[in-house]
Amino acid sequence: MKKIFIIDDDTFFCDILKKHLENNNYIAEAVFRGKDAINWLKNNSCDLVLCDYSLPDITGLELLQHIKAENLHLPVVIMTAYAEVRMAVKLMKMGADDYVTKPIQHEEILLLMDSLLQAKKQSTKKSHQKTFYTNGEFIVGESKKIKQILNFAKKVAPTDMSVIISGETGTGKEYIARFIHENSFRRDKPFMAIDCGAIPKDLANSELFGHVKGSFTGAIIDKSGIFQKADGGTLFLDEVANLSHDVQQKLLRAIQERMVARLGDDKAKPVDIRIIAASNEDLMGQVNENKFREDLYHRLNEFKIDLPPIRERVEDLQVFVKHFIKMANQQLNRNIIGLTPEAHSIVINYPWYGNLRELKNVIKRAVLLAEGDEIDSKCFPAEIIFSQEIGREDTNSDTASNSNSKLKNASSEIEKQLIIETIHKAGYNKSQAARLLNIDRKTLYNKIKLYDIKL
Repeated sequence: MKKIFIIDDDTFFCDILKKHLENNNYIAEAVFRGKDAINWLKNNSCDLVLCDYSLPDITGLELLQHIKAENLHLPVVIMTAYAEVRMAVKLMKMGADDYVTKPIQHEEILLLMDSLLQAKKQSTKKSHQKTFYTNGEFIVGESKKIKQILNFAKKVAPTDMSVIISGETGTGKEYIARFIHENSFRRDKPFMAIDCGAIPKDLANSELFGHVKGSFTGAIIDKSGIFQKADGGTLFLDEVANLSHDVQQKLLRAIQERMVARLGDDKAKPVDIRIIAASNEDLMGQVNENKFREDLYHRLNEFKIDLPPIRERVEDLQVFVKHFIKMANQQLNRNIIGLTPEAHSIVINYPWYGNLRELKNVIKRAVLLAEGDEIDSKCFPAEIIFSQEIGREDTNSDTASNSNSKLKNASSEIEKQLIIETIHKAGYNKSQAARLLNIDRKTLYNKIKLYDIKL
């Protein structure tokens, strides 16, 4: 039987969830603090982790980073309240496999766990299918943009050129990387993916290049790094901008010399690897700010692919919605045929900052909650409905004089949400966001500080 590890400081919730899992043929263990979870994981193994975002001693992010550093392929599901959904999306960028919102629907969590455990099982098997990956089917879409991207990917795939894939979180960067690998001459060799943002800085050297026993405190056995494991195949470095300068320098040397030495070992060994890097940051901007090595950037940037967010691919958005409804119908044993006109309007107009990951979760939840054979607006989370209300307020405010600030008559909560939405719309360019809000940049920074807005 599969073992599930629960981390949540609500003891009553843990007891209920543990009993439900055991009634459904799982082994379940639970702890109530993050540090206790770390100690448990040192001495025990499990097949999947259910982790609450809000813990009393350490943050969900710190615990996630520790889990992924120890076992990159262990599925981790974040359990969160509706108000913390944006943070959950950020945690998915940092390596979480999925999230669920409280109150937990027992059938939903069982289906999600089954999906992730099946994906984990599939990832251990070699597959030569071009459009089926560990996270499910890769849907191409119908827009000119995505078809051009796939054309670029097919052309670069048979080469050994290094590739940078840029795009917002959840746009499918790893899908494109796998597409390139599966269409390359390395398709029979390993495809190894690592989220550089999920590796604690003091463990990055060991995770990438390995170590020998005794090379540092806690190095009790020899360990191969992901470079050694990917030998002959493709190494996908997700969120590469998160690597420290020291690790960037060693990465550059490994790419140039095609030799890798484990930490504590003075003997370098040859490796034959194709590098594909990805980032949701502007790497050239990071170079200009001295946060990313220019020489490494140019070494990686032999070919670049820019993935647009799904809000810029309306034709594809509708394809994805149909596909995710079909998936959810199969998983939840439902028969939803589509969206009501109002729900369709909400989906089309919502900015989907979490892109495909966010869309998939929202549609699955909506399929579960739908009363009839169509999804209506009541099936969507509160933050999506609230976003539409803000959008309507924005439209109404456009008729006012430009000399009046959009924020003037807004309540503090609406003001905070409006600032967040506008900064997102401006692509995190605060100067542009200030202009859209018709306030000066200094005022915007003061508002961000006042509301403790985390971006």
